[in-house]
Amino acid sequence: MPIGRRIAGQGCHGAKTTTRFNPAGCKIRIRFVYFPVVDDNDRWATCHQHLIAAEVLLSRVFAARAAGLRPMAPSLDYAAEARATVRPPQAMFHPATLEYRRWYRADGTARAQPLTQEALSLRLAATDDLPMKEARARVAQRSHALSTLDQTWLVDRRHTPLERRPLNQAEYRALVGALDGVWQLSAGASHMEGANRRIALRVAAALGSLLDEYVASPFESAALSEAFNEHHLAHLRQTIESSRQAESASCTLLAGPKAWFAAKTARMRAEHQIGLSMSPTASPAMRLLGRPVVAVVGGRLHTFVDGRRPGARLVPAEPVYATFG
Repeated sequence: MPIGRRIAGQGCHGAKTTTRFNPAGCKIRIRFVYFPVVDDNDRWATCHQHLIAAEVLLSRVFAARAAGLRPMAPSLDYAAEARATVRPPQAMFHPATLEYRRWYRADGTARAQPLTQEALSLRLAATDDLPMKEARARVAQRSHALSTLDQTWLVDRRHTPLERRPLNQAEYRALVGALDGVWQLSAGASHMEGANRRIALRVAAALGSLLDEYVASPFESAALSEAFNEHHLAHLRQTIESSRQAESASCTLLAGPKAWFAAKTARMRAEHQIGLSMSPTASPAMRLLGRPVVAVVGGRLHTFVDGRRPGARLVPAEPVYATFG
């Protein structure tokens, strides 16, 4: 059946189509099925609005991924972007406050970019003679400083062209809402409605595979939520395995301590993200059978799963109590 015509080389919304890449490196184009619309009151008009929003935002996600950028940051909103890029007036804060020191030097000159959490904590510990732990706590509670990773992402995002600009929290939620709308409005038995649902499932799975930090499923539809959770958890597990292999290669090839510590840090971070998925507030579908816990025992760093260290002999031992660091 004819479903409308498109100009060669253009998408449904008139944007020029380009080749995108999925997480596995395969070329992919996300194009939904459109139905003829008689007028604005047609039952497909609302569905088309969701389809267009989904295609436009997905195009940006895959373009950002192909450019080597983190394609989405569900926890960073426009307020966080303003705190990282818009300098407040100097008279707005007392010179002794952390927010003033984040943006201005001791002589009153403005910084090109605000200090990150890590940099501000180091400066606070040095100038106020504080333990590093207390300095980090003060920075987290008394300033709007962001981590180096998040602040760099926000600054880069602000200077990235719109066609490949990564999605922040609001845009990520808009994409999720559009996919939920497509799923709900394509509940008929026709072949084309079924095609749109299959495409939405693939997209939900791809979104889960693109997030390196644990994120609870944002979808209202159960099927989309299940696809997101399954691929998100598989991606986090694969991150752990890849980090373990990098650790082994760093030791074997004598690549140096920096490469080894970087791989170990990536593995510990991924294990922590999986641990978050097992919290009581996480969806039951995201919980693991074995919970990884990182702990220091006898001066060495070990990973325990269900209270046991993988590869260690099963001998009676006292319980180990640890928390994620």
